[in-house]
Amino acid sequence: MTQIDWSKTKFRASSWSNLLAEPQSKADKEAGLLGVTCEKELIKIYNWEKYGRKVDLTGKQIEKGNVCEPVSIALYSFVEDKNYTKNDTKLENEWFTGHPDLFLGDDIYHAEEVDDIKTRWSMESFTPKLIEKVDPSEIAQMNVYYSLTGATKGAIVNTLVSAPAYMVEEAKYYALKKLNAATEYSPEAIETMLEIEKNMTFEDISEFERVIKTPVPRNDDLIEKMKSKVSAFRDWLAWFDEKHMNQYQKV
Repeated sequence: MTQIDWSKTKFRASSWSNLLAEPQSKADKEAGLLGVTCEKELIKIYNWEKYGRKVDLTGKQIEKGNVCEPVSIALYSFVEDKNYTKNDTKLENEWFTGHPDLFLGDDIYHAEEVDDIKTRWSMESFTPKLIEKVDPSEIAQMNVYYSLTGATKGAIVNTLVSAPAYMVEEAKYYALKKLNAATEYSPEAIETMLEIEKNMTFEDISEFERVIKTPVPRNDDLIEKMKSKVSAFRDWLAWFDEKHMNQYQKV
């Protein structure tokens, strides 16, 4: 197994909400210990860095987000009347790694704005974003992006775009099986198919009603706080690796 120099480990933008989790007890905080949630995230990082293993997120919502991202970016660009560009570059600096979804500017290294785009599955998961606050995980992630790019502003951009046709047909297929209707032309089956199509396609709604943009201010104090924790996280990973490797005496 290749020896890893943990002193050079860099931490992904998506990890920071868990890495910032503090210990629950005052005594543990005063002792400088890491929180349980933080340690669990570090173990995930360990598993990936040392063994190349990670838990992949799957599901229809994730699939739609990946497949429909270009459509979402086009919709957002149209509504904002600006030319947002999909970012294909994974970025890193001394402390962080990250992959912003899109940017505004000449290139990702000279971006004036970076955004994280969320293609929502349904109307029910989209419209509440109009009044919901950006959660701490998104704030941490966006500020890592600011550190990586130098951008001074950005946002969480929620979009509502139609699911691709194959996903609509797949949903109809499984609904029809579950319905156990006499034929696909029965009134009950037809009504169900129409309902599925209506709940998965949204071109009948104005483009300007299908984008919700929530700005996330750049917070340099938070960026510095995250940077200041990196050394302790690297030390913890080195300790954990030594503990793992020395669990049994080698012959």
